[in-house]
Amino acid sequence: MYGLYQSPFNLEIEGVSISVETHEDSLVYRRFGCLGTTEKLLLQNSCNILINPVEPVNIPKKLTHFLLINFKTTVILEPGVTKNVYITFPIELGVFVSQNKENFELIDIFSFSRLKYTLYGAPSNGIICKYWESDVFLSPPLTNPWDTGYIDLKIVNDSDHMVEITKSVFNAYGMKIYYRENKVLMKAVMRIPNRKSAETEFINCSQKGWLNKAMELYVSSKIRVIGSKFIMEYGL
Repeated sequence: MYGLYQSPFNLEIEGVSISVETHEDSLVYRRFGCLGTTEKLLLQNSCNILINPVEPVNIPKKLTHFLLINFKTTVILEPGVTKNVYITFPIELGVFVSQNKENFELIDIFSFSRLKYTLYGAPSNGIICKYWESDVFLSPPLTNPWDTGYIDLKIVNDSDHMVEITKSVFNAYGMKIYYRENKVLMKAVMRIPNRKSAETEFINCSQKGWLNKAMELYVSSKIRVIGSKFIMEYGL
């Protein structure tokens, strides 16, 4: 049910109703159900509505653009070795409006995931992050596409030592989210130069033929982005 809709329309997602209805010469956007109620008046007589997953760092408040994923199982990697694992991430759903299928503007964000915050680093100079816990999988996990996606994470141990990895921290400015009917996914690389630090970044997915690329919220909002990688300097 991700994708483009033309007004008027009505959609039901996991107990949440989303609609755009005609009201005189304008439109009314409504979302109501288990996540509360939102209503907005659109001063136009027709529109296109795009619903897709967005960077999961926007609600309940825009406190940070970093996502920390804590591994439920510690990963140990030998020196000079590259391995792929799969971890999950929370999904936030963005609702965008446009008249011409271009220049989409965000009008609503909601999520079915339980959302928390944490501090990466010391209290004096740490970084506030959106917090998520994930199992570590060796193959793509089955997920609910309205609630959870997965990251295909390539871990590269460039150090001369065996390393233990308990978490990954990502910069939402670099997220590249892809989706189809039954899955939402991203691809990322985590490079480890030593036992105490790492660099993470998101990469494009090569399987574009059967995947749709989600609208990037920071691109659609025309926010100036400086840097999309993240340096984990406070431990793995």
